[in-house]
Amino acid sequence: MQKLSQGDIVRIGALGVSVILESLAILSVVLHNALLPLGTIYPNVVSVAAIVLPSLVGLLSRRLTVALLLAIAPFWSLGIVYTAIIAQPLWTFDLFSIGALVQRAAGTSVQLLVLGLLGWLVRRLLPGIGASTVV
Repeated sequence: MQKLSQGDIVRIGALGVSVILESLAILSVVLHNALLPLGTIYPNVVSVAAIVLPSLVGLLSRRLTVALLLAIAPFWSLGIVYTAIIAQPLWTFDLFSIGALVQRAAGTSVQLLVLGLLGWLVRRLLPGIGASTVV
């Protein structure tokens, strides 16, 4: 096991904070609820956060798999919790309704994955912090 440097500890901490903030942004968008009292600029702030934070997660991740999994984890976990607690059972929907729901979820999943990939690719291009194999 490798010993983590001070910079790695800060990077991993920032990665965790970024994932939590991304989770809150996605939760705010899905619930149509303002979590911070920012007034009329709140929708703009959350919209930017929902796009920038998955890219930041990819930028802070050294491995591609970590970048992709952490970029999509908040949305998938929200989907699992929503399905288990809030949603109606699938057998109460017709086949066309299920297709529309899955299409929206798949589009958002792909968007978050691509944003995480974009952040990871930017990391590879930056001098001095390029390719590495630790988290």
